[in-house]
Amino acid sequence: MSEFGQQIIFTQLLDRHGCVQVPMIQRDYAQGRESELEVEVLNAFLDALQKALDLPPEDPALPLNLDFIYGSVEGQETTRFQPLDGQQRLTTLFLLHWYLAWQDGCTKEFLDILMSNGESRFSYAVRQSATEFYDKFVQFQPEGSPDTYEAISSLIIDQPWYYSYWRLDPTIQSSLRVLDAIHKRFCSSHGLYARLTDTEHPSITFQLLDLDNFGLSDDLYIKMNARGKPLTNFETFKARYEQVLSNQFEGETTLLDGRNVTVADFFSQRIDTTWADFFWRYRNTDTNLFDEAVINFFRLVILLSRDPESKSYLDDISILRDRWNKSSFSLFHSLGWLDQSFHDLLVLLLEAWSGGGTDFRIHLPNARYFDEVSLFTKAIKEPTSLIFIEIIQFVGYVVFMREHSASREQDTFQEWMRIVFNLSNNTVYDRPDEMQRSLSALIKMRPHSGNILQFFANTERPTGGFNQQQIAEEKLKAELIIADPNWKPLIDLAEGHGYFRGQIEFLLDFCGVLTRAQALNCDKWDQDTHSQLQGKFNDYLLKAEAMFTANGLVQMTDFRWERALLSIGDYLLPSGRQNLSFLSNSATEPASWKRLLRGPGPSTNPRFSEARNLLKQLFDCLTISNSLSEQLDKIIEAATEIPPWRQALIETPEAIEYCWRRAIRQWKENHIYLLRKTQMNGAHAELYTYCLYLNELVQMEHASGLLPLVLNQPYFSSSVIDVQPGVRLSWLNDPETVFFDVEWNGDNFLTFVRLEELSNIPEVIIALKGKGFTENEEENTLERESDPTKILDVILEVRQVLTKYLAYLL
Repeated sequence: MSEFGQQIIFTQLLDRHGCVQVPMIQRDYAQGRESELEVEVLNAFLDALQKALDLPPEDPALPLNLDFIYGSVEGQETTRFQPLDGQQRLTTLFLLHWYLAWQDGCTKEFLDILMSNGESRFSYAVRQSATEFYDKFVQFQPEGSPDTYEAISSLIIDQPWYYSYWRLDPTIQSSLRVLDAIHKRFCSSHGLYARLTDTEHPSITFQLLDLDNFGLSDDLYIKMNARGKPLTNFETFKARYEQVLSNQFEGETTLLDGRNVTVADFFSQRIDTTWADFFWRYRNTDTNLFDEAVINFFRLVILLSRDPESKSYLDDISILRDRWNKSSFSLFHSLGWLDQSFHDLLVLLLEAWSGGGTDFRIHLPNARYFDEVSLFTKAIKEPTSLIFIEIIQFVGYVVFMREHSASREQDTFQEWMRIVFNLSNNTVYDRPDEMQRSLSALIKMRPHSGNILQFFANTERPTGGFNQQQIAEEKLKAELIIADPNWKPLIDLAEGHGYFRGQIEFLLDFCGVLTRAQALNCDKWDQDTHSQLQGKFNDYLLKAEAMFTANGLVQMTDFRWERALLSIGDYLLPSGRQNLSFLSNSATEPASWKRLLRGPGPSTNPRFSEARNLLKQLFDCLTISNSLSEQLDKIIEAATEIPPWRQALIETPEAIEYCWRRAIRQWKENHIYLLRKTQMNGAHAELYTYCLYLNELVQMEHASGLLPLVLNQPYFSSSVIDVQPGVRLSWLNDPETVFFDVEWNGDNFLTFVRLEELSNIPEVIIALKGKGFTENEEENTLERESDPTKILDVILEVRQVLTKYLAYLL
């Protein structure tokens, strides 16, 4: 094997060179740092090492290759290897050798390899203290076995040779933390030192490149980097990835400017020229570097190129979407992500988007269904910020780009992305496996991407993996467009509404298309049928546009839309396990206007179909050319013979306003609480007492119609379940205050006063009993129950009793 890129193990590196010394230009040892990112990186690395060491020697998955490690070589007979890339991996391997040698009683063999003239053959020139530490550490032979110690760091710090000032050296402190991590993972393992040092059947290797073989001088960084600065993350990534390509595509060539070149050369030349020009506009303007943008783009390509059918897909996605997993060659390559699929997609996208200098070459006619530039820009700034829907749409874009690499007709591409957009936007994604199902479905549809309308129209079940109702809607719309082209502009217009976002089945239902299509296929309708249905569709669309903006319901004063719907029927939808909602605008809420528009879907709850039907009835009462406010007011005023709770809400828009999160709690038909938020342990009011308070008592108070009673304001809202909200009236019986409370018990109003508050005025007690009040011995109250039509009479009778008593006193 050539010395260039030779695959060796750690001990062979020491056989080859007198010592390994991390040079001054390198940073401190970082894998043991305490940041969440470094902890994640270390754990991932130790995971990979442990899995490799646990495999049998003949396992075809071995060896685990830690990729490219290169550095300069000094000296002639006894050489010194100075790693320029691979420092972190080598240091962790060094510490692992020490630990496993101790674990397996092989410390003598370890010392024969790692010690020379009383000094460690692995050292750091970054700080003298690190060199001193490693000299002492290498020859340290703890008593007993590792499993007798809780932490290796504490063991070492307690040794007489450990200097207190070493606590200031970050390399030493990182080494101690890594030793603790190794101990935690390997303390019960045995026989792994032999596996680690086995040259016949190696378990862990790396590709060694001695850069002096290229004739480089000691001033390596100046030679390799004309700026005289350390190599950037991207520059090291590029060099190592080119080596991967050389092995991955050995013997293969590709065309570059009319000549055959190796795959590695193609990548190298493109990334330094055409692709570099493309990334220039995304550079950091402070440094004029676009390294981060390119590395993030590589991460995006990995994300888009993973096979959703693979067993590791969910694990891969979890790592890629975790912002703490820093993008790096080591991470990408160790997990097998830099495969041919990655390379092919990388070249495909960069070749498709570049070539116009710094301009991004667009392939869709517009950004309505997929904004190529915006999504790309977002991804290279923060690849982990892409949400599930964006990933699905990006994969849909890639599926078409791959299938039609030779020629991409824009209208065909747009129609494909329209289907992808509609399906993904109207499917709920809470977990990665839900996204995975949609991606698998997209890939299966790939052969039909060039004629997606015909495929949906002519296939009984065109796809899965998305919301089944939306799939059925897309199939029906495809059938309509193919049957009569006049449907297309109408459907496009409706789908383009910012709130509907492709979900317009409610319009197809309202205008009669759904019913007609169930009876007879669209392609068998005559032209008059199409025209009539299109007219109705357009009429309902105009009304829907008047009711909804891109952000949701058009806000009218006094909640006219909500009250008009309540005048027709109970349109409220379930919100959580116990609440009902007046509906929110957020499309992700389970009780939203968007959910009402969707209708029943797969749900068996009749509320969803009934609620959408109520909206149709409301639309049927409206004429778009007339004032909507006036029409809604007439609908509200004409409401008759409806349940009392709906009547109360219709007559009292402030009751809806009370519900900040638009939720109520309905214990039974006529026992309803208005919720400030979503729970009963937050402020809540009772519907009927709240309406009584606003509609009657406040006005009577202003007209002095309650005196000598005073209405306590504001309304008494409760924040605990066992205390009922209600109306509180007070009477100043100098010097004491007597309170008369009005609550709702689910059927009637209950007016009561505590007997102890009347204990010194028995005349009032007798008079109240004469008005129908009775004693409740358990509650020690004087109370009277009355139906809603009598409650004002009860309050006025209390007022009368008190007035007569005061007159008697005078």
